[in-house]
Amino acid sequence: MGLLLNRGEQVLRAIGVCGLVLLMIFFSAVTRSEEMTWEEIQSDPLDPRRSPIQQEGYLLYLAQLKQSGKSPETTVLEDIFKLSPERARECSDGHCKLKSRLVISSFSYWLERDVVHLLVFVSSKDWQEKFLREESERLLREKLGELQGQYSLEWQVYVNPPHKRTVGLAHAHIFLKGVSSEEIADQVKRILPFSKPGLEPW
Repeated sequence: MGLLLNRGEQVLRAIGVCGLVLLMIFFSAVTRSEEMTWEEIQSDPLDPRRSPIQQEGYLLYLAQLKQSGKSPETTVLEDIFKLSPERARECSDGHCKLKSRLVISSFSYWLERDVVHLLVFVSSKDWQEKFLREESERLLREKLGELQGQYSLEWQVYVNPPHKRTVGLAHAHIFLKGVSSEEIADQVKRILPFSKPGLEPW
């Protein structure tokens, strides 16, 4: 645990992040030492977390992002909304009206075996929870409705509180339960892209 904390501190120093947000995310991830169960996911309040290895990878990714000079918002607009770098910069303040996107998270939380982590992103900075939940439900039914009926998939929508948000563009986290075989996983991956092209953790 001490080695893990030292690594985390080194990463945070390397990227020059002194804000409380990343510290809180990091320490919440290492103070619980087990995966999130479906029962826990359905509880309130929820304590989302990554495994130590997942968290270290996420912090390293944020470090690379900072070093590149790109904002998280611009990166989301390029990777998820498929905008050009120029257009992404224009839209990074959240004023462009783009169709919402449902993707598989490339930086998943630590979840029990048959649960996978999806994301719904909108192109604005309007974090109204009711809207994000409704938009998530709409996209889930549109994209995965057929699979849900075939495999009895369940989902739970979650919106991070302000102190846990690392991207300014509004988004919801979705936990999809029932992905219990390679066959189901492959079908989900055929329908939905990963949030970071080329980074497919499962």
